[in-house]
Amino acid sequence: MKKTNPSCQICGQGELKSKKKYRMSGPVVAIGYILLIPSILGMLFGLLMIFATGSAVSETSTGIKQEVREQLMAADIPGEISEKVITRQALTEEENAMLTEEQSRALADAELTYSASQVGVGAGTAIAGGFSAFMVISSFVGGLIGWLLIMKKKVLQCTSCNAIVAAS
Repeated sequence: MKKTNPSCQICGQGELKSKKKYRMSGPVVAIGYILLIPSILGMLFGLLMIFATGSAVSETSTGIKQEVREQLMAADIPGEISEKVITRQALTEEENAMLTEEQSRALADAELTYSASQVGVGAGTAIAGGFSAFMVISSFVGGLIGWLLIMKKKVLQCTSCNAIVAAS
């Protein structure tokens, strides 16, 4: 048995066929697409920036450690003491007593350089990561708004008079 479409109650001649129509008017749908497409690109770019920030932090931290290591080697500070400074471990009294006054100054300079560099890296990470996260979140919200504006609904439309009835 063939399923028949209901007849139009407005004109009485046509039958009602199921169609999908935009919920909003044409200009609003165009705005929805204008919001949706760039927001997808914005989310991808923001995520890329988050990963790039992590990579840059890792690379910068490695470079800082190498610079401090070279600074300590130039001051003739023993390797085990240099490694303790780089790994942020406290020196024992015996290790401090082994160092000359010049080496102690170089050690203090290296510790200061390392600490200041870490603060700079942390601040840069917070700024770049925060901006990237803001970009991802704002793009996501823009995408949701765009998606809501381009949503379609199911309706029944008359084949004769084009009257539209909500499909339930």
